[in-house]
Amino acid sequence: MRSLRRSAAHAGFTLIELVVTMALAIVFLVVAVPSMQDFMASQQVAATATSLQTAAMQARSRAMQDNRRVMVQPFCHPDTASCSSPPAWADGWQVYVDVVVDQSYQAGTDTLVATEAAAPSGVTVTKESGTNDYFAYDGSGFLASIGGSSNARWKIASSKTSRIRCMYIERSGRVRIFDPNPSTTCPTSTS
Repeated sequence: MRSLRRSAAHAGFTLIELVVTMALAIVFLVVAVPSMQDFMASQQVAATATSLQTAAMQARSRAMQDNRRVMVQPFCHPDTASCSSPPAWADGWQVYVDVVVDQSYQAGTDTLVATEAAAPSGVTVTKESGTNDYFAYDGSGFLASIGGSSNARWKIASSKTSRIRCMYIERSGRVRIFDPNPSTTCPTSTS
């Protein structure tokens, strides 16, 4: 009976074993946390780029369906705490059928197709080519030729990572997302 008590008394961990385990856990966290933050920021950039690409595809589809101009432009989403003036792409965007053809959403006249909430904190969306801060598709599915919106290029970036995404819309209406890794600039073309 005595041998059973002795083994039960020696069960558990020693102080040295616990300290070594805690030290290893701390080292692991110090190494893993920055990598995880960069990964999360990269995923936010990718998700924002995909959302903008989806908005472009919705606009193109709706333009061909209704045989009308459909606009995609930045706007201040109601869920956004504070917005730029005028709204920036990172504040959110809207897709609508531009019935009046004035490049401005008119509630009650134009048909709202979709809206997108603001990008995550630190994510920026910048149009790098063209003169207007919007784009539109005409009824044929091509980019509407309104103020330099054809062959447009956007840069989606974050202040929390060096990874970026580039979105290209060709005059034909084709939308592509491009990852220029390791570069931090969007090339003028991907071909």
